[in-house]
Amino acid sequence: MILRGPARRRLARWGLGLVAVVSAACAGPAGVHRSLAPAGEVAVQAGGSQEPAVSEPAAADGLILRERRGGVMGTTFMLEALGADAERLDAALDAAEAELRRIEDLMTTWRTSPLTELNARSGQGPVVVERELAQIIDQSLRVAEATGGAFDPTWYSAGKLWDFKAPVPTIPAGEDIATALEHVGYGRVKVDLAASTVELEAGTVLGLGGIAKGYGVDRALAVLREHGIEHGMVDAGGDLRVIGRKHGEVWQIAVRHPRRRGDVLAVIPLANIAVVTSGDYERFFELDGVRYHHILDPRTGRPATGAMSATVIGPEAGLCDALATALCVMGPEQGLELIERMERVEALIVDLNGEMHLSSGLPRADERP
Repeated sequence: MILRGPARRRLARWGLGLVAVVSAACAGPAGVHRSLAPAGEVAVQAGGSQEPAVSEPAAADGLILRERRGGVMGTTFMLEALGADAERLDAALDAAEAELRRIEDLMTTWRTSPLTELNARSGQGPVVVERELAQIIDQSLRVAEATGGAFDPTWYSAGKLWDFKAPVPTIPAGEDIATALEHVGYGRVKVDLAASTVELEAGTVLGLGGIAKGYGVDRALAVLREHGIEHGMVDAGGDLRVIGRKHGEVWQIAVRHPRRRGDVLAVIPLANIAVVTSGDYERFFELDGVRYHHILDPRTGRPATGAMSATVIGPEAGLCDALATALCVMGPEQGLELIERMERVEALIVDLNGEMHLSSGLPRADERP
């Protein structure tokens, strides 16, 4: 991560234009039915048009659009690539999809993986792991330190107690959470990148769900580039990164309210950048009028209470993914204080009252010069 000085940098300096805030404040949050599509996810539009899965060459640029959809990492993905050769586009999309699945296989905790094998050797000293896994764990620890533990890959020690998909969800016992928290803390993990080893203190296990999806998006986009794609998009459940343009127009990212379906908070024109949204609407249950959601505060072992949702814009989806998770824990005041110290990173946070808070690089529509 790169921290910045007092000077505030606007997205306009990236050549991306400014955020158009459609709804400055959406108070009075309405309920969300879990059967509905997630209300706070990032939606992608280009020029306001709806493109078919396979388009004819466009009059403006002569490029073909190819699209791929599917499921990965417990969510849905969409890939788009534009170019002049349909076979080349399809080959690039095949490779990008395969890369998403490779990253899932590397870091999943739902089945045996290199990560679960590492967790099984907790307390056994340094363990040699794949270099890529060591690097992503190292990045997770650096984000954990920068956020004061609001993001922490060791959260999984407590996270295993919660099942948000159970037919009849229950709240873990307080004593069980307290016991699990004895094994939570990023200081309990040591990474040696030169030796490609990771050491976990006894009882500590890792869950990389707060960064793996974004990292997978970064890798899939890199694969598109390796196949010569200059214009495209990778979206995995709201973790999104774009390159180039879509039929000559910048990609338009609409950020929706986490409670009110169809209520758009902002439309962000983007090029060659990543945007990630995390929120309490993705996986949750309600009990006695209280919402219990899947973003846990690693310091308490319970659902975070900092914000309804957080959207982060930056150069890499993996970093944005981890930061968006952290901001949901930290809340607007502490979260934006962190973002203002970072280079080329901006954020939009919706607090628990439905009010929107922007970092300095995301001015409201009425603040445009």
